[in-house]
Amino acid sequence: MSIYDTLEKRHHVIKYKPEIISDKLVAELLKQAWKISPSKNNFMPYKVSVLGPYKQEQKNIIYDKVVENHKYYDDRGMTYDTKNNPKMKEDYKFTINPNYKHVRHNSHLIIFSSRVCDKPNEYYQKMVKEKGHFAEQCEIDEVMKIAESTSFEVGLFASNLTALCIENNIDVSYTACFPKNEGKWKDTPYLWYDKENQLAKVHVIMSIGYAEQYRQHWLKEKEVPDGMDIKPEVNEIVEWI
Repeated sequence: MSIYDTLEKRHHVIKYKPEIISDKLVAELLKQAWKISPSKNNFMPYKVSVLGPYKQEQKNIIYDKVVENHKYYDDRGMTYDTKNNPKMKEDYKFTINPNYKHVRHNSHLIIFSSRVCDKPNEYYQKMVKEKGHFAEQCEIDEVMKIAESTSFEVGLFASNLTALCIENNIDVSYTACFPKNEGKWKDTPYLWYDKENQLAKVHVIMSIGYAEQYRQHWLKEKEVPDGMDIKPEVNEIVEWI
């Protein structure tokens, strides 16, 4: 099967089956993703926190943050949209998006967050010593300054892990709907890059498991016509200069 055929099988999961994936298999897939994921100067300035099948309390905490973030942006949106659409404010009622269910109920929940690298590898230690190279990945004050490049690297790891999961008939889903404020993670110390100030920079949340219901099936149940909820056309995204 080609990589295209593999990745085309991925669909957002509304609901996972209660079936559990073995920690051993998940660990092997993570190791493989680590092996094939590139990183600038081989620092990998992020960590991959894994909440397994028996970490439901911690998953609930993450889920609540996702819902809280949704509500926050709904409230922000009201200040914009109601100027042109006052009826929205009259009819608005907050409801939890079912697309977030996968964050709470899954086999494993994976959270990518920034870390301060303890030290460069041997080669870059030599570069620092002999060439004066500045290893920003090792500095706590630089974490937010390199957050964009770190997020790019996280995306590569997550994409590789996705392909590996699908090859093993495992489904995955993601969310970027969570608090962006570093101080909103006081109750998740395993994510802190700054332990003294209890700060975390989260990049993406990914769940894995065996799907019981995909979003595409849920849309059909809601009688949403085919072709209504689609991506922009490729020519809107890819521009040849």
